Amino acid sequence: MGDITAPDGLQALVADLGRGNVIDSELLEGGPLEAHELDDMDADQAAQVASHCFAVLFGHTVEESTGLEGDGDAGEWRGRVDGFGFVISRDDVGDLVLDFSVQA
Repeated sequence: MGDITAPDGLQALVADLGRGNVIDSELLEGGPLEAHELDDMDADQAAQVASHCFAVLFGHTVEESTGLEGDGDAGEWRGRVDGFGFVISRDDVGDLVLDFSVQA
């Protein structure tokens, strides 16, 4: 595997592994929120959680994150992390799942 900190390498890694990441206590460890706080997070908190998860999953230091939408009742939050889109949503069994997308 090449240098994953390079933009092309990071894009390839996110494209391969960026979808279907269940947000569990292990992934949240050391992050800004605990699992029991996720349902009540706003868009900015969701961006903080997504940034932490991005750093853990991809070994990348996040420089910029933005929360765009957040709806705890609907169970969906959207934003951007260093140019990658993210969506946190509730799956059929009630877990929160984090998906990152590579922008074309």
